[in-house]
Amino acid sequence: MKIGQPRGFSLVELMVSLAILSIVMGVVVEGITTMQARNTVETNKLDLTQQTREFMDQIVNDLDQAGFPGLNMFDPATLTSAADCTVDNNLACGFISVSSSAIQFEGDIDGTGVSEEWIQLVQTNGPTAPACTTPPCVIQRGTISKAAWANGAGTTPVYYTEVNGVTNTTVFTAYLSDGTQVALPANHALGNLGNIAAIGITLFVKSAQADPKTGVYPTVTMVSTAKVTNIQSQ
Repeated sequence: MKIGQPRGFSLVELMVSLAILSIVMGVVVEGITTMQARNTVETNKLDLTQQTREFMDQIVNDLDQAGFPGLNMFDPATLTSAADCTVDNNLACGFISVSSSAIQFEGDIDGTGVSEEWIQLVQTNGPTAPACTTPPCVIQRGTISKAAWANGAGTTPVYYTEVNGVTNTTVFTAYLSDGTQVALPANHALGNLGNIAAIGITLFVKSAQADPKTGVYPTVTMVSTAKVTNIQSQ
């Protein structure tokens, strides 16, 4: 070979270069894949947080209307002769039953008249879903007008709002106006509804997708209190 003549790469040098390039490309591809998976997890967690917050805000606003409108909101002449919320569909009886996993109450929640509302922790979802005993659970909200409920025995409410992946089975707590906690369950038959003035709500919601690095399923925690301004119970 003449001095100064360009020298090409040997086969060994090419193989070493290709091996190094393969390693670098593998690291880059793995990093991109992990980043995409992590981004998906964070997006799902953000969506889950937003969904849970919206559900929490909805039921807090609804519970604020429990017992509205009451007897003091009407001219007695416009009501039935009994002037009883259990008879007159224009009157809301407030809380019907409260347990650690379900609430039933009456109130004008959207300005269209008195509705029956159920907020329930169930195993799956829908009007006939059983109560949740093994998390993850579904918490759902359903309503039906009081008139329709009264006039159609067995009529089921429409459940159209829910949150999946709930991991706690004790969601609700109840308090009197002086802060005393009410023993649950409370209902008309037991005679222990009293004058419930606030409902505490706690939700632990687990994401359906695990973190690709840690293998842990992200959990969203939401805690709120609904103050009941129209205190009355059936």
